Amino acid sequence: MVEQKRFEINITRPIPSADDKAYAEWFAWAKRGGAKAPACHSAAQGAFRALASGHDIATAVKWATAAMSSPPVAVDAGRQTYCAWFAVANIDMQLDTGRAHAFATAAVKALEMGANPAQAHNAGAAAAGLRRQG
Repeated sequence: MVEQKRFEINITRPIPSADDKAYAEWFAWAKRGGAKAPACHSAAQGAFRALASGHDIATAVKWATAAMSSPPVAVDAGRQTYCAWFAVANIDMQLDTGRAHAFATAAVKALEMGANPAQAHNAGAAAAGLRRQG
């Protein structure tokens, strides 16, 4: 039998902030193209650097694409968790951006309250207006 690691998160600040939401959208943009999580974080960080420097979205896309070949800067647990749930909702479940944010927010809040991943998923689905088939 394979030992299972306990799923724990240590979120030390309110999630999501406006930056967490924007970051998650860039993360999902890269993930949609098939990138692995580290490259997705690098892409989001590259886009943020471009936008913070006053560049437009087209330049942010170029910087995000270029950044994917470099390792990302460390990302806190809250943002990583939010990105993962947002990507599940937006990509895997094909929810629109607003509903994907509602899903991710509720899932993270459920985890903060001690829920397991299945319970967090159910909380996210309910927040996004989905009915879970049983």
